[in-house]
Amino acid sequence: MPKSLGKSIGPSTGRRLVISDIHGCYATLTTLLDRLEIQQSDQVFFLGDYISKGSECKKTLDLILHLNTLPNYFALLGNHDDLFLEYLKTGSESIKQKLIELGNSELLAFSDNDVAYYKGELSKLYCFFDIGPFLLVHAGFDFNLINPFESKLAMLNIRQFAYNSEKAGNKTIIHGHFPHERDKIEKAIASQDKIIPLDNGCVYLGNRENMGELLCLELDTMKLHSQVKID
Repeated sequence: MPKSLGKSIGPSTGRRLVISDIHGCYATLTTLLDRLEIQQSDQVFFLGDYISKGSECKKTLDLILHLNTLPNYFALLGNHDDLFLEYLKTGSESIKQKLIELGNSELLAFSDNDVAYYKGELSKLYCFFDIGPFLLVHAGFDFNLINPFESKLAMLNIRQFAYNSEKAGNKTIIHGHFPHERDKIEKAIASQDKIIPLDNGCVYLGNRENMGELLCLELDTMKLHSQVKID
C-alpha cells in the first residue's frame, strides 16, 4: 500500500500504547502518561485531535509536537489539527472564526515564528501508521475507494465504514475521532473486532453518559488504561 500519507513503524521491545483524542485536556494527558511510566523501549502513538474543545489546547499541542520529535513517540494528524494547519496556510477568516468557536483562542495568539513552527511540524504528521497487525488512524478508511490509503479526507473525517479484510491486509484498525461509550469500546476489544474505537470523549465528562475518560490501549495485551478528565 502507498505510504505517502502513512508510515510503517517497526516492532518494539517494550509496550505499544495508543492514545486517542486529547482535545486540550493537558492535565489529563500528562497524568495518564505519568501513570503509564513510559520507558524508552515503549512506543506511544497518538491518534490526532490535540486541540479544540478543551481548556489547554496550546499546551497540549506543544507537548505532542515536542514528543513527536523523540524516537519512541508517534503522532498522527486529526481533523481539528488539520483545520488549524489549513488556517496557517491560508489565513482564512472563516476558519479562524471556527477555531475560536472551538476554544482555540490562545493557540491563535502567535508570532510569525510560531506560524512557521506550527506549519512545519503539523505538515510532518502522517494520516495513518502501519504497525504489524494493526493500522492506526484518526477517523478510519473508506474501503469503497480503490485505494483507501490515498484519501486524507476519509482518514481524518469518516464516521462510519465497513471493514474490508483484503484492502486492510486483515489488520485490526484502531481509530478515534467519534466518541464512543466506554462499554462499547470494551466490547470491541473483548470481541477482538477488526475495528476498535478508542475515543471516549474525554472532553465531555459530565455532559455525555459513559464518557469523559482519556483512554490508552496497550496493543500487545489489549489492556485498556484510562484517566478520568481532571482539567
